[in-house]
Amino acid sequence: MRYAPVSLVLLLAVGACSGESPPAMTGEATPETQDDLAAYRPTAEQEAEAIATLQALFDALETGDAELLRSVTDPSVVMHFSETRDGTTTFGSASLDGLAERITSSEVPLIERMWDPVVVVNGPLATIWTPYDFYAGETFSHCGVDAANLLAGPDGWRIVALSWTRLQPPACDLHPDGPPAA
Repeated sequence: MRYAPVSLVLLLAVGACSGESPPAMTGEATPETQDDLAAYRPTAEQEAEAIATLQALFDALETGDAELLRSVTDPSVVMHFSETRDGTTTFGSASLDGLAERITSSEVPLIERMWDPVVVVNGPLATIWTPYDFYAGETFSHCGVDAANLLAGPDGWRIVALSWTRLQPPACDLHPDGPPAA
């Protein structure tokens, strides 16, 4: 019996030295990870509504529409980001009022585009994980991943938390359709 903990440690050590990343670490969906999420797959309607809510936030950024922004976010929305430039990563946060001010005062459209979103749902909670790229007008700014938490209420889905990474290629991908149309 006293050899069981040693055997377990040895088994874990051998597995760790195999050089292969476990599926959860690669960021790629595999049959194993897909099965893990099967219970949380949304209906087609839930998925479309959740994605449309996040897209509406992006539309608000591009059009400078603070009313649209507020219509899809909870007033107490929490927003955090990490930014990596020149090998240094910093963290920050944003407020709904600050974001509304930024989009209404911007002289150029703020264009954020997502693709290949992964949506999971459990009752009134949805999470969207999606790569994105971001342009200020025609000028590329950054890219990364958005992670949005949404809650469904009487008025539909609302974004209650939004976190994102701000990276530069090659640490992140650009939209497969290329730069936004001018």
